[in-house]
Amino acid sequence: MVDLVTFVKRVQEILRDEYREPHWMPHEAEKYMADYGTRRQRFEELAQHLNMTIVRPRLETVASFFANASMQQEEPRNRSSCWFGFCQRFPAVAELEFAVEHDVRFEKLIVHTQTRMMPVFVRFSEQDNLPLPLDGVDEAQVADWVEERLLEFLDIYLRIDGGGEEFADEPATDPICGMRIRRCDAAASDSYYGHPYYFCSVGCYEKFKQDPEQYVKVKVM
Repeated sequence: MVDLVTFVKRVQEILRDEYREPHWMPHEAEKYMADYGTRRQRFEELAQHLNMTIVRPRLETVASFFANASMQQEEPRNRSSCWFGFCQRFPAVAELEFAVEHDVRFEKLIVHTQTRMMPVFVRFSEQDNLPLPLDGVDEAQVADWVEERLLEFLDIYLRIDGGGEEFADEPATDPICGMRIRRCDAAASDSYYGHPYYFCSVGCYEKFKQDPEQYVKVKVM
């Protein structure tokens, strides 16, 4: 039996140390907490901005090419994920998630990605991080990193492709009239904030070009 009595005595000795110097003086603690609060607010604003303007549009773009993919809704503002359901062509369940996180002191911003797949047919990196100083975030660097991780996921996911219909035959919804069409039959297509749209006629396409946000919801800061 492990002797717990000795450990209890050591804990009591530390707690009875009356000469231990305080780590924080009152004014130092107040300043630290004020700075901490400022950094935390800065992180929350930046995390939401990066997720909604860089991460999510690119993840939605990839998801739009797969009929079995669906973006997860009602997620935290710093997180985006997509679920790829089991189907005959892709016989595995996969989830690709991105999150903008922080270190314990809110001094660093960390873009994190995680891939889950069951069953596992191929080797892949389950997670990766891009750490950046909170006050030195380069949005172009974040975009490049996110795109590389998405392309890596595509390479992995397509290795389990069992064959079947081409992506061009997968259905799409015309955002103007709501008609369901095959992508290969679309009269025109366009991209708005990184998301592809397909149109049943040139008339619908022209309406979309004049005022896209009348027909689609775009999440930006």
